[in-house]
Amino acid sequence: MNPRSVATGLGWAALRGPVALMLGLLSGCFDQTVSHIDNPRQGPAAAVGTGPVAQAAGARAMHHAIDEKDLGPFKLKPEWSGPCQRAEVVDVNLGHAPENFVRAAYCQITGKEPSAEIVRSWAEKLSTQARTRRIDVVRSICEEEKRICQLAYSDPWENHPELTGAPVKKVKRDVGAVFMYFFNCPNEVNCKMDWANTHAPGMAEEHPLLGFGEKKAGYYVPSNPGFWRRELVDAKYAGLDFLLLNTYGPDIEDKKLEPLARALTSLEDPIKIAFFDDTWTWGQPYFSEAWKQKPDLDDTEAAAKRIYEMKWKPFFSQVDKRHWYRFKGKPFVYFYNAGTLLPRTKSAALITRLKEMFAADFQEEPFVDADSAYFEDAAMERVADARYQWFTFNSPERRSRSTLKGHVIDHAMVKWDAVGRDHPGKLPRQTDLIIKDAVVFSRVLEETRDAELLVIATWNDLGEGTGIHRNYDYYFHGQWQRPDYFMQLLRKSQSGL
Repeated sequence: MNPRSVATGLGWAALRGPVALMLGLLSGCFDQTVSHIDNPRQGPAAAVGTGPVAQAAGARAMHHAIDEKDLGPFKLKPEWSGPCQRAEVVDVNLGHAPENFVRAAYCQITGKEPSAEIVRSWAEKLSTQARTRRIDVVRSICEEEKRICQLAYSDPWENHPELTGAPVKKVKRDVGAVFMYFFNCPNEVNCKMDWANTHAPGMAEEHPLLGFGEKKAGYYVPSNPGFWRRELVDAKYAGLDFLLLNTYGPDIEDKKLEPLARALTSLEDPIKIAFFDDTWTWGQPYFSEAWKQKPDLDDTEAAAKRIYEMKWKPFFSQVDKRHWYRFKGKPFVYFYNAGTLLPRTKSAALITRLKEMFAADFQEEPFVDADSAYFEDAAMERVADARYQWFTFNSPERRSRSTLKGHVIDHAMVKWDAVGRDHPGKLPRQTDLIIKDAVVFSRVLEETRDAELLVIATWNDLGEGTGIHRNYDYYFHGQWQRPDYFMQLLRKSQSGL
């Protein structure tokens, strides 16, 4: 998808990092009972997985746990057993058990057998330390050997079955998730394998799960209808009610959502679609002249007209109304703050005009859930329908809750691992936030049962490591976790279990 190719070669999420960091410096309170983490997107946050808060959260969420020995319909390939030899390309995913993986990594890097102490030490860390990742073992050994290692990430699974059918819903809460579609696979914008710690099928080579129509396999790329079909089907199986499409603007120009429309049409009863207006693109130099012109909120009419005609109207015009997600009967919109639309003290007037323009074209008013930053304008309490805080790890509850206008709407980020994106080729720093297991997700699922709506950030952001979708190399607690591990947790929760 050529319009996504940025001249610098950087991924979109990486490009907006500096803006988010600047905003993060303004962030406020965080949990003093746990370690401080300097997050590249949103400033100081609390480490998760240690301390009394995290331990209590884990205890409360125990009944959400799934049997990690039960791999369901998935089957692992035979365990690696050698021979021990040096490899030109080091396979990070070779070896299932921690001890076998450490041996496989050491052999590939050095061509020699590791000592018993090396195997024991790393295997123990992989089994007991929440932060330790397989890639850290590989990079550490490469660093010790003074070797620059080229890496690969093979699929440890023999099969990847279709997962179909929504769970029987026994809770009142709807659940949606922010959906990223800025991938240009293979090996281009936001799709280099080292950029992500876990990998979706179709990133490096065409995969049968992403086939569509006569095409039996496909890449993880939004120009492929099979990409959309796979995520729609899996999201429904997981128990989601809708996907919030994270839309920058250039990604919907020239009818670029047509592959989504084809995927929706191919399914009998797909989950619904909502709109996430990511405002980062405005004023950036990487796209056409139209996007370089940043809307000025001091001129409400001109700003609203530009935003509406370039983003809101094209998005909703490309998604059939029958597929729109509605909250309280209204099309659902998330309005994100990226530090681009200023002054924020004029936010309410902008939202008012956007709603009016939408109603004039579509004969219904949208439900707008706005980023908390826009509430610098006090009038937003009256104009917005709900509010959310994007980055929630610096909250004691690990989520944000809106009760504006009587609606109980929760938002939560439940995983994080952006090391590959933010420090390419490097080991994580002590200050890097890494949450790769389900301790936060399980707590959020438990503590939002009374909400009308829960939004998860995100379904599939590979670069930030916040996704809960199907990946083939989730590894924690000393073992490969089934590719639908997080999907199963959500599915179980929506079933009232």
